[in-house]
Amino acid sequence: MKNFLASIFLISIIGCTSNNSGELTKAEVIQEIYKMEQAFNDMLAKEGRAEAFAHFAAENGSISRGGRLITGKDSIRAFYANSTTTILKLTWKPSFVDVSDDFSMAYTWGPTFFKGIRENGEEFENTGTFHSIWKRQADGTWRYVYD
Repeated sequence: MKNFLASIFLISIIGCTSNNSGELTKAEVIQEIYKMEQAFNDMLAKEGRAEAFAHFAAENGSISRGGRLITGKDSIRAFYANSTTTILKLTWKPSFVDVSDDFSMAYTWGPTFFKGIRENGEEFENTGTFHSIWKRQADGTWRYVYD
């Protein structure tokens, strides 16, 4: 009986202290996500929506645009590559980040600003709130599964 109770105690300690990110704290993982969002925003400014959204998507990542769900890196890239809207500026910054207890998933939200030119030449601006769900990949990188 003592061995059984000792085993249960040891398993409960291991279960409470282990995570998939080694020795990182929750605060450090949250900072990883803030940095990932910034890298995503920076890449978009340099390389455009098609490349940035495809690069940061998980293989089966999805975006919801115009009442449509677009799934997969290639489909996301094609969606943005075929867009008739020219972006002049697109920025966002998370106001909030949280991660799962095992540090394998995260979610973010915050303000976004979009300035562009429609196909008809009309310039417009739009502000809103973005929401993203991130998943740590097998190689340790973070990729969004939903945006």
